[in-house]
Amino acid sequence: MMEKSVKIGEKEYRLRSSLFTIIDYKNTFGTDLFDDVTKLSVDNKNAKDLTKVIEVLFQIIYILNKPFNKISYEEFLNGFDFGIITDKDTLETITGIIGEFLTQSKSKAKPTNP
Repeated sequence: MMEKSVKIGEKEYRLRSSLFTIIDYKNTFGTDLFDDVTKLSVDNKNAKDLTKVIEVLFQIIYILNKPFNKISYEEFLNGFDFGIITDKDTLETITGIIGEFLTQSKSKAKPTNP
């Protein structure tokens, strides 16, 4: 299990990942977390791709924050100002933290040789 805090806009969010994160993501959004993560690295940055990247970023942050905040996804998104999607530094921070969580998960899942 990994925990971290991140400031998004003016608010601090606690994030936690565990095995349940993968299951909860699928139950909440109907898609596979790792399939969606691949959408974060799009080659063609057209408007449709950027919209999907932002959608996936906030879905992941919502799921990681969900153990600490029992609100709906709609309520979660309504807590952000529209300007957040133009805040490059914040979006890069979010992407970096998601990368840390996923890297941590993969390294723990690798079997070790005795």
